[in-house]
Amino acid sequence: MMPSTAEDPSARRERYVAELGVTLAADPRVRAAWLEGSLGRGNADRFSDIDLHVLLHERDFATFGAEAEDWLNGVRPLVLFNRLFGGHMINALTHDALRLDLWPHRGESVGLDPVAVRVLHETPGSLRWESGGPPPDGVALARRGLAQAREFWRCLTLLPAVIGRDERLVALNGLLVEVGLVCDLLMLGAGTVRDRGVKNLNAFLSPEDRQHLEALVTLGDLSPRTLIRAHLALARLVRAHGPHLARRAGEPYPQALEDTALNYVRSELTALGYPVSALEG
Repeated sequence: MMPSTAEDPSARRERYVAELGVTLAADPRVRAAWLEGSLGRGNADRFSDIDLHVLLHERDFATFGAEAEDWLNGVRPLVLFNRLFGGHMINALTHDALRLDLWPHRGESVGLDPVAVRVLHETPGSLRWESGGPPPDGVALARRGLAQAREFWRCLTLLPAVIGRDERLVALNGLLVEVGLVCDLLMLGAGTVRDRGVKNLNAFLSPEDRQHLEALVTLGDLSPRTLIRAHLALARLVRAHGPHLARRAGEPYPQALEDTALNYVRSELTALGYPVSALEG
């Protein structure tokens, strides 16, 4: 039976977590099981997924993986079961639309950060408690942001090809990839670590940056001129923030890459009948 639309999704998810806990505790192969992500940290909302981690005896690891679909179906019927990342993670969807990511681990014990997990089951000696480590290094974050800037300029050089072929949907998809790179660049430039899943972004961008990016991708149409303007507007953000990241990282800014990318894009788009000088403002 599908759930009532009036049923609270958080309560339904908690019942499922409790069912998983009972099943895990009854399975002798399972040394420990815990939740990570927002459920582990205690800041879940009604839309949060279930990130379940299971520690297994070495001798039982392969068997558990092979039987995982039947094991999960025995807890609650599934409508989707996928093995991702070479089988290291299992993605599933229950018949009542609860989303689960299952991560099997092998070994006798595992070290966990007590503030980042919620334990569902443990056998003696299976869990070791460790701190989450020091706060993130600002220089390391800046270097990661600088890597996003380099990738942005590489992506931008693809714009003339998709415009020249009138591949508007591909140009839109590329724009969204670039938006992701710019979001990471802005967050890392502010020294912010995104410690939640991919469906959580607002909390890690300043309101000004978020509103600016939202305005950039509110296109209205997919004409070549509109798409070009949006790509070039993102380029202005990278040009403005990239050098600051480089200074914080103690590394040279890839100015030659930026210049080459922009010169190529301007030249090719102008040859296609889209003079960039009229679209960059």
